[in-house]
Amino acid sequence: MKQLLKGIFKELGIEYQEEHYDKFDTYASLLIEWNKKFNLTGITDLRDIYIKHFGDSLLLYEGIKATESLIDVGSGAGFPGIPLKIAGYKQKTVLLEANGKKASFLELDNIFVCNKRAENAAREEAYRELFDVVVARAVAPLSILLEYCVPFIKREGIFIAMKTDNSELQSAENAMKQLSVEILKEDKQTIPFSDIKRNNMYFKKTRNTAYKYPRPDGVPKKKPL
Repeated sequence: MKQLLKGIFKELGIEYQEEHYDKFDTYASLLIEWNKKFNLTGITDLRDIYIKHFGDSLLLYEGIKATESLIDVGSGAGFPGIPLKIAGYKQKTVLLEANGKKASFLELDNIFVCNKRAENAAREEAYRELFDVVVARAVAPLSILLEYCVPFIKREGIFIAMKTDNSELQSAENAMKQLSVEILKEDKQTIPFSDIKRNNMYFKKTRNTAYKYPRPDGVPKKKPL
């Protein structure tokens, strides 16, 4: 897998060092082992883990490497937060994962895990409007995802929604308006060594979030903006 990882780094323009492989190899082994106990991911083939999890996550590296703080909402088994950290993101990183079993897997060195629902954590002073960038991968439809994520970022901060296309943009227009964000760019890429298309959408926050957002537990999902 070392040559595959080197190839992914090369295609994405990320500087590769030998220690990267050691850490990714350990991470993949832990993922496979823990997946026997907890349903962390449906992807268990080693090559698929490197491409569909690691490669997919690292598509964001260039877009976040200059930021000072990051929160990964609905991190699951640690994607994209842990691969970004391993690849060289040195700043404050918080992985938000409401599922306790998954959160226990994520307790690795130099990364803080918040075992709470987004609707609750985003109302706490320790998290609300404190991050430069928020990332989320395969968590919810965009209109719901915006309400989960935008309250975490500072004014002028960035929210990155990891999607396959922009088909949800139109239905999310009201959420964008209510949460004061605008689309900055759509980063369309193919995951290295695959034919899997990605459209990572970057949103900029233009005003502080109204205190009523996010709404209480379960409401964003039941009644999207």
